[in-house]
Amino acid sequence: MKYLKELLSRTEHHPAHIILGLVTAAIGIMLIIDDNYYFWPPDMAVFINSDCIGTWALFTGLGLIYVALQKAIPSQANLIWLLSQCAFVGGESFLEFANGIVTHNNHLIAFSFAMFGYLLLTFGVIRSNSLINRRIEKRIKDRDRKIAEGR
Repeated sequence: MKYLKELLSRTEHHPAHIILGLVTAAIGIMLIIDDNYYFWPPDMAVFINSDCIGTWALFTGLGLIYVALQKAIPSQANLIWLLSQCAFVGGESFLEFANGIVTHNNHLIAFSFAMFGYLLLTFGVIRSNSLINRRIEKRIKDRDRKIAEGR
């Protein structure tokens, strides 16, 4: 019970990571279940509808959630998961837009713009995390410089 309370308290520190991870994992599960979601481009439909793409999304979402629940976010792992998120969501928004244009389906086009907004949110999370990492690096360098001067 104590571990569960500690885990729940950690969700407050990085809610954007949790939200990004949950949405991406849900999209991944949907893509794994539905093997006929995409039909354009016709030559790539077999690969795009394979479970490989859905599994990529599922693991990316779970990876983001895992990183967010750590006591200290490992910056390299965080960056890798967020870049994987960007690649998936960028491709997803393009495919949604292309399928919407081909079928004249306004819902797919609207969803592609929602996915593009989701991509911009991911870029915002990457930017805020890199600024925090730079501040921490500067503090560590200042601390090390002061320690070296004191010796």
